[in-house]
Amino acid sequence: MSNLAVVARYSFPLDAQIAKSNLESAGIAAYIADEHTINMQWLYSDALGGVRVLVAVSDLEEAREILGEDFSPSVIEASGSGGEEVSE
Repeated sequence: MSNLAVVARYSFPLDAQIAKSNLESAGIAAYIADEHTINMQWLYSDALGGVRVLVAVSDLEEAREILGEDFSPSVIEASGSGGEEVSE
């Protein structure tokens, strides 16, 4: 585990899973630490530093860039809503 580094920390395991999926879709192997502990006892999240997403040290910078991207415009475009409010 010495060649792994923490790329992100999340309070909720679901957010860590989303980050892991984003990294893996870009070809970066990612691992999650403390997910099960926090699922069983969510009050430990702050004490443990959250659910950690780990990547190889060699992928750290690229992983940070990927997790820092804003995918909101793509989601809005894919949903076809254009970000407009729905009126009833």
